[in-house]
Amino acid sequence: MNCPIGSAPYEPERGDTFAKIAKRFSLPLEDLLLLNPDVNPNNLTVGQAICIGNVNRPETECASGNFYVVRKGDSVYSIAQSFELSVDDIFAANPNLTENLEIGDVICIPRNPLQIEIAINIAAKTLTVYRNGVAVNEYPVATGKPDTPTPVGAFEVINKQLDPGGPYGTRWLGLSKRGYGIHGTNNPASIGTAASNGCIRMYNEDVEHLFDITNPGTVVRILP
Repeated sequence: MNCPIGSAPYEPERGDTFAKIAKRFSLPLEDLLLLNPDVNPNNLTVGQAICIGNVNRPETECASGNFYVVRKGDSVYSIAQSFELSVDDIFAANPNLTENLEIGDVICIPRNPLQIEIAINIAAKTLTVYRNGVAVNEYPVATGKPDTPTPVGAFEVINKQLDPGGPYGTRWLGLSKRGYGIHGTNNPASIGTAASNGCIRMYNEDVEHLFDITNPGTVVRILP
């Protein structure tokens, strides 16, 4: 599924209509129709991917464009510490935030002062996270099939989406290369192989961690 820059794939749920999807994501219906000129709006089916714009959920409007999803055991202090920010920084970016966090809460994160870069090695099927030039995490990935290869070059993360669902798993990180992204999967057995339509697939638990430490603007270098 190749979606325009600034949009991301979405898999309709049972009973979805274009009008319901537009309302859910606070999108003008006309914009949704323009993004999907080849889709019959009267015949949406489960498993059929469409493109949606404004890909951050309506309640996730962060000035930095970056946000974090609260997990079990998190506190405001631990979240601030993981991003090398102060607690005051977190509260300043989230005026309505309290100490009583709930799993699944979305917290705005000011731009992380640490330099994060991502390198993807197509041959090795790995994604490596670099912080200030030092490799800090490495994950297995799936890359493009021979007839739908993963593009090689330097790109940037331009958008983030929670829970795109279906073949895109639990997280989506859209790249500045039109129609491509880093995402989770509903087919974990494909990780480590050339199986995608050109995107980078990760285990859902891995892409969730990557999602939370990655800012819009993060450089992504894809190597052959």
